[in-house]
Amino acid sequence: MNKAQALKQFNDEYGTLKEGEKAIFSRITNKLFQVNYITRKKPGDTNDYRFILSFKEAFEAFFALTDFTLNIKREDEVIFITNDNLFNHMRLRKTESVLILVIRIIYQRKKDYVTLDENVEIFLHEIHEELSRIGYLDNKRITKDKLKPALSFLRNYNIIDYIDRGLHDDARIKIYPTILYITNLESIKEVVQKLEGYLVGGGDEGEEADED
Repeated sequence: MNKAQALKQFNDEYGTLKEGEKAIFSRITNKLFQVNYITRKKPGDTNDYRFILSFKEAFEAFFALTDFTLNIKREDEVIFITNDNLFNHMRLRKTESVLILVIRIIYQRKKDYVTLDENVEIFLHEIHEELSRIGYLDNKRITKDKLKPALSFLRNYNIIDYIDRGLHDDARIKIYPTILYITNLESIKEVVQKLEGYLVGGGDEGEEADED
């Protein structure tokens, strides 16, 4: 929709909200600008996810006015925003980029074995094993000083969640379906090819990902 249509739709839809709903609307829009991804799979996001669906037209119009598009992926229960002018992309460190790709592979492999209401959960050692399997680590491990900020980064954007601060091998990591939308790679084949690029060329510490 153009800006004039978005303004009219926003005025029409937002005007019907009660004061309490307007406060929730403001909190959620700011949350999306901050973390970008909301999923019903995350306990703290469940009500926000449902609220967006209930007032979808108001959110769509609001983000259209700010040059963003609201994306609702009901099949994966994920909501996120993208900038229409491809601004706001983040430059990721090599470790973050590799972890995203490896976690995407593991998620794809395991998601068919969980029910709709369950989350994909893995152990940290599975990440190390996958990195070794593809030859990225050369029988070494990512050091904790690199691993911890990378995992914290993904948790901050609602891609994963974990509790074990010590990052032991048996630490459980919950993977949210938002992992499917953090990159513009549509197939596992593309993900593997991207990883092979790191193995051949060493990757780039400033690798760009579609994180808004």
